[in-house]
Amino acid sequence: MAAMVGKYAANKLLKKQMGKYATKKVDGGDDPLFCLVEDPKRPGKMKKVKKQIPSYIPESDAMILAKVRTSAYRLDCGLFTLFGVRFGWESVIGLVPGFGDVLGTFLALMVFRRCRTVSGGLDSGTQIQMLINIILDFVVGLIPFIGDIADAAFKANTKNVRLLERHLDKKYKPEGLKDARDYVGMDKAERRKKRQSGIFTRRDPPPATAFEDFDDEAEDRDRFMREQEEEERAVRQPERTRAPEDRRGGGRR
Repeated sequence: MAAMVGKYAANKLLKKQMGKYATKKVDGGDDPLFCLVEDPKRPGKMKKVKKQIPSYIPESDAMILAKVRTSAYRLDCGLFTLFGVRFGWESVIGLVPGFGDVLGTFLALMVFRRCRTVSGGLDSGTQIQMLINIILDFVVGLIPFIGDIADAAFKANTKNVRLLERHLDKKYKPEGLKDARDYVGMDKAERRKKRQSGIFTRRDPPPATAFEDFDDEAEDRDRFMREQEEEERAVRQPERTRAPEDRRGGGRR
């Protein structure tokens, strides 16, 4: 029961943030919160879906991933698009010479620090890749104006979220779900191109991701409540009924 509540809380946190950015377009294949999949009701058309956390990730790491995804989206993608590049708060902060770049790096290090708190920590290779992304992001941002645009396009936090997702998939994803037949017959270059642009198939999601349609939230909430009620009924012991006492005085005549 505790695991179910923990996983529900993690996905609930993601849904709350997704509601704020529901009108935003998908920002490429590494978008922390959203993806595109083919719409089954309109063949050939794409629909935007939410990136939720799959059931095979434990609740403690699921909550960390949820918080990291929302932080990365807010910092890298949450504001506006300019010159075809999505800007977040870190990019805007970086416009302030000197101080802005230092503060942006500090925020990126806070995201990195949270990534390291997953169960068992991160392997040294993943940590080095994350730190390299943060350093490159800082160095590029030092170049006036052009560097700020390049910094917004680079998105160190978003890249580090994907590294965390790959780490969690490698650690927890069951072998039965790692099936190359999910994309059999698909050209490798075409598959890579689509995934880079944010287009996925339902059977071939990004790492550490389960898709959810925007109209599935109410159904998911109702299912959780039903499961909780069934759990409570299973542990509740039925009370023994007692026959009513005859409190009338006297006997029969």
